[in-house]
Amino acid sequence: MSGSLDTSLFRFYHGRSMRFTFRPGDCIYFEAVSISDLLVGDVIVFSSEDAGGVDTIHRIVEVGSSYFLTHGDNNPSDQIENVSFSRVLGKAVAYKRKGKPVKSVTGGFWGRVRAVVISKSGACRVIARWGWAVLRWSRVVRLFWRPSITIMHVDTDADSVVRLVCNGKSIGKWCSLRKILVLKKPYDLVIYLKNGELQL
Repeated sequence: MSGSLDTSLFRFYHGRSMRFTFRPGDCIYFEAVSISDLLVGDVIVFSSEDAGGVDTIHRIVEVGSSYFLTHGDNNPSDQIENVSFSRVLGKAVAYKRKGKPVKSVTGGFWGRVRAVVISKSGACRVIARWGWAVLRWSRVVRLFWRPSITIMHVDTDADSVVRLVCNGKSIGKWCSLRKILVLKKPYDLVIYLKNGELQL
């Protein structure tokens, strides 16, 4: 990021509403600006309506006569918050992620474009997870892919653990007493439990 940056105004980001734009722990720098300078697509920091509440970081989606309608990039489309001008603390201009250089916050038109892309990609991720769950439930992958899996027994005081190895790499484990199966993808498509027993 070029130019000088006033680092005196900042908030640490927590939560999920702006995920994929920010990550928990990111330091968000903001600056006090005139309300008339704020545009749809800008990211703002605003105070809670409740005394002692936590400040929020959202993107402006509509400008009203005395308020902004804001939305978290990662929130469902119907989760819109009405923010009066008096609650606005400033405009987010940059953020610092641990171990990374300071980056600018995309606002205005391109900020809105970014928000739409994040929203669409979020829907794609949901569809992908659903499709994967259907594949896992149907066991159809087992019809054409049956990897060679080696079983290694490791007995501990707490449980009897079976480690699953494929091509020399650990792909999962089965704790028989606690009935817990942990698998790496895509092996969860061909390995499953039936009546509490491991099926390879």
